[in-house]
Amino acid sequence: MARRRIERHASQRFALVALTVALSGAATSTIAANCDGATAHCTDLGDDRSVTVGANVRIRTMDYAPVRFGIAADDDAYTFYRGLFHADLRSGTHWQTYVELGAHDVSGRRGGAGATDRDGLDVQQAYLGWSDEAAALRVGRQEVSFGSSRLISVRDGPNIRLAFDGLRASRSVGDDRIDLFALRPVRPEPGAFNDDGDRSQALWGLHAALAPAVTAPLKIDVYWLGYRRDLARFAAGSGREYRQSFGTRLYGRHGNWDWNTEAVYQTGRFGSGSIRAWTVASDTGYTFAAFHGAPRLSLKADIASGDGDRHDDRLGTFNALYPNASYFSESSLLAPANLIDLQPALTVTPNATLKLTLGWDFVWKQRIADAVYTTPTPLVPVPGTAGTARRIGDQIKLESAWRFAPAWEARLQLAHFNAGPALREAGGRDVRFVSTALVYAW
Repeated sequence: MARRRIERHASQRFALVALTVALSGAATSTIAANCDGATAHCTDLGDDRSVTVGANVRIRTMDYAPVRFGIAADDDAYTFYRGLFHADLRSGTHWQTYVELGAHDVSGRRGGAGATDRDGLDVQQAYLGWSDEAAALRVGRQEVSFGSSRLISVRDGPNIRLAFDGLRASRSVGDDRIDLFALRPVRPEPGAFNDDGDRSQALWGLHAALAPAVTAPLKIDVYWLGYRRDLARFAAGSGREYRQSFGTRLYGRHGNWDWNTEAVYQTGRFGSGSIRAWTVASDTGYTFAAFHGAPRLSLKADIASGDGDRHDDRLGTFNALYPNASYFSESSLLAPANLIDLQPALTVTPNATLKLTLGWDFVWKQRIADAVYTTPTPLVPVPGTAGTARRIGDQIKLESAWRFAPAWEARLQLAHFNAGPALREAGGRDVRFVSTALVYAW
């Protein structure tokens, strides 16, 4: 019976993929005169209205040996199926109605689908927007990403991308932009058209992206984020979490150098106690533009605070809220909490269609008393790792992306994590990770 259900789910997803591809062929036959040639999928509806349609289909395999460092887990290999189709209706020069439907499935996963694996045909995004040259407003379900996506990301690695219900207002002056927002993450449900906002969580705040002429080429982001989670879990215990994040990001490019440095300080309440946490993260690179493939040598250096005393009334563990889980690697084994890491990497683009990245990440705990934390977000402490040794281990990765046709991309991601004493003392072991993906977008 369970096998028949899995086969039925998969057949439904492949039917959506076939429908999406068919719609792409139909869309290309109506090119609007007033769409300004922006896309072959834009259709003129008359009366200063137009609609643009598009789709994204992904099939991704995931192979972990073992899952979560083997602590109460075995090897697992499974396949994700995702189909997204959107329609963008523009009316006049100010109004936008955007709707995106998605269907998601997984096959072969031990223990069944996870929280972000499977969803029937449902609304991924649906918002009403208004904009002019200086201001914009979006109300409804929408994907949101700011800055380097360290704290708020669309989270493309999991099968179901992260979306929020709420509103976002923007104001632009020249190259400067300020965003105000009040959002609630969407909680996927396995059925069709039944996803809803997660009332146990909330996110609100302000993000300013500034490009002062006096600091050029240095650009600056500053932001404040408010966050609430009714049931949070850390090595120190569980409870209601109310957290304020104050951050700044300095980034830019000059000559062959590029840099991206971010610092965040967090305060708030956890249960009956207080929160004092912080992080500093950087990614600095040098591109040898004169060499074939324009190789870029880079160094990521990150530190995210941990909790020094799990028995006092102050939580020191940093929470990255809704981060890009693949920031360290596509294996997404570690979350940026109670962590120190150094990752030198080499990225090469032999031609316009191929990108290769080789990296070696060395990881330690920031506080020995705290745990090692893993994804998915909200972050989860790895059982038994609180109070173990400082060194978590090291990870070698090789990641590639090949755009072999205008609408097609193939990806291969390999990683091997060498478990250090912090994991081995809790019963953990080395992890081998292999992932492939085939993406079609139009």
